[in-house]
Amino acid sequence: MRAGGLAGLWNTWTDKTTGESIDSYTMLTINADAHPLMRRMHKPDPKLGPDQQDKRSVVAVELDDVDQWLYAPVEEAVKLVKLTPAEMMEAGPAEPQPAGLF
Repeated sequence: MRAGGLAGLWNTWTDKTTGESIDSYTMLTINADAHPLMRRMHKPDPKLGPDQQDKRSVVAVELDDVDQWLYAPVEEAVKLVKLTPAEMMEAGPAEPQPAGLF
């Protein structure tokens, strides 16, 4: 996979109170409960049971699919909303951080 970026949405809207034009942005995520790597992400919420721990992953868009994501009709672009296969990712233990950094 040659990463082109992350799938996202944006919109410009007008605040009805102030008349200000506001840009809003969001990254798309998808359920990753069954993904062998991404299901390990995020600290569990101790107040929720295991069946309530929704694991999420951002949606990566391959470089070759960027134009489709940006310009295709919704019915075509939605086909790109999928998890990246685990074998396409690199993962390992976190590098030790120097004292004082988080």
